[in-house]
Amino acid sequence: METLQEIAVKKFDVNWWDNFLETTQDQTKTAVFKDCMDKEETLLLRGYVLDILKELAKLRTIKFGFRAYIDGKILNLDEMNYIYDSPPLENEDLETWSQRVFGEKKFGMIINLGEKFNLHLSKIIAQKIEHLFEKVGFPRDGVNFTLFIGNYDKTPLGIHKDPTGQNVIHFHLGPGGKTMYTWSNELYEELLGKGYKREDVEDLLPYATEFAFEEGDVYFMPEGEYHIGKQDGLSMAVTVWQYNLTKEKLAKKLHKVIQRQFLQKDDRILIPDRSPLDNADRVADILEAFTIPAELYNLSYMELMREAYRDLRYAVGSNGGYRTSPFAKSEQPAFQLDDTIALEVPFKILYRNSDYYPGKLQIYVRGVKFEFNDFASIRTLIDKLNEGEEITVSELLSYLDKSWDPRVGLYILQMIYGAHGIRKVN
Repeated sequence: METLQEIAVKKFDVNWWDNFLETTQDQTKTAVFKDCMDKEETLLLRGYVLDILKELAKLRTIKFGFRAYIDGKILNLDEMNYIYDSPPLENEDLETWSQRVFGEKKFGMIINLGEKFNLHLSKIIAQKIEHLFEKVGFPRDGVNFTLFIGNYDKTPLGIHKDPTGQNVIHFHLGPGGKTMYTWSNELYEELLGKGYKREDVEDLLPYATEFAFEEGDVYFMPEGEYHIGKQDGLSMAVTVWQYNLTKEKLAKKLHKVIQRQFLQKDDRILIPDRSPLDNADRVADILEAFTIPAELYNLSYMELMREAYRDLRYAVGSNGGYRTSPFAKSEQPAFQLDDTIALEVPFKILYRNSDYYPGKLQIYVRGVKFEFNDFASIRTLIDKLNEGEEITVSELLSYLDKSWDPRVGLYILQMIYGAHGIRKVN
C-alpha cells in the first residue's frame, strides 16, 4: 500500500470550511460538496479501513460497535466468527475481498470508534477537520468516526433519526456512489400520521429530499433529520460525528468522569445498618469505595464537576477533537540520543496546572493524562515538540534541567510515545 509520504492527502483549508459553513448555514442544512478527494486518496483511505477490519478480526469482538449484515439480517455472535475468519488479505482491495467473502450476497458493515484503530486514518481525518474546529470550537463531547462498508441496497438500519445533537460529515470513499433521502421531523411525523409505516420505505421516498454523491465527495447532514441511504454497488465511507450533547447528557458524562477517576471496584458486602434512621454516619462504609485525593476531598460536588469538565476539555483538545484515544502502543522503544523524533501532527500535547494539585503539571497526550512534578524545563520540552519540527533526542534533552539524569527525559519521551504523541523519524 502507498504511504502518506507518497500520496498528497488533500487538507481542507480555511476557505474550504468558510464555504462549508456558508453552504450548510452554520451546520443546520444538508449539503453535498463535490470532488473533495481524488481517486488516489480514496483508494489509500479504503486500504486503511480494510486494515481496521483486519484488526477487528484479530480482536474477534463487537465491543467497538462492529455490526455486520448479510442479505438484510444482522449477524449474531456465532455468525460473526465467519467475518473474523475472513479478514482482508495483504494488498487485497475492497472489491476482491468482498467478492471472496460474500460472493453475490448483499452485505453491510458498521464500525463505531474507527479513530481508535488506525493512526494514519485518524490523522488524515483530523487534518481535514482541524480548521472547522478552529472556527466553531470542539463539540462539548468531541467527535468520533463511524465506518460504513457494503453493497446493500439501503441502509440496514432503515429510516431513522440519529440521537439529538449529533450531526455528520460523510467522506465518501467509493468506489460506488450513494444517495441519501431525508425528511424533516415535521414532514416525517405528518406522513406517519397519515397512515404510512416506517417500513414503507419505497412509498415514503417520493416525499424525501434526495442527495446523490460519488467517490471523493463530502456529504453533510445536521442533527434531527430522518434519513436512509440507498446504493447500487459497493462502497465505503468514513463518517465524522460531532457530539453536541444536551445539558442532561453532558452532566451524566461528567459524573461518569468522576466515577472513572475516583470510584474503585470494591466487592465487600455491606451488612444492615442498625443505627437510628436519622443517623447517616455509616455512609462512611460506602464512601470507602472512593479514592479521592486529599487535595480534592473537601470540594463540593459542583466543584468536582467543574474539574471533570476542565479535564474533558483538555483531553478532547489534545486529541484533535476525538472523544476516544487510540490504543496505547504495545512496544516501548529504547530511544537513542541520535534518534530523530517529531510530533504526531495535527495533534498537540497540552499541559496545565490544576488549582487543586500544587506543584504538579498535568499533561494531555491524545486524550491521555499524565502527571509530573511541575518544572519549567518540562514545559519547554513540550513547547519544542509542539513546534512540529523534527528534532533529535539529544537536543530535546538539552532543554531539561542539566542536573537531571538523562533517563528522566527518556522516560518522559517514552510516556508521550506510548500515547501516540510523537513518532520516530529514524
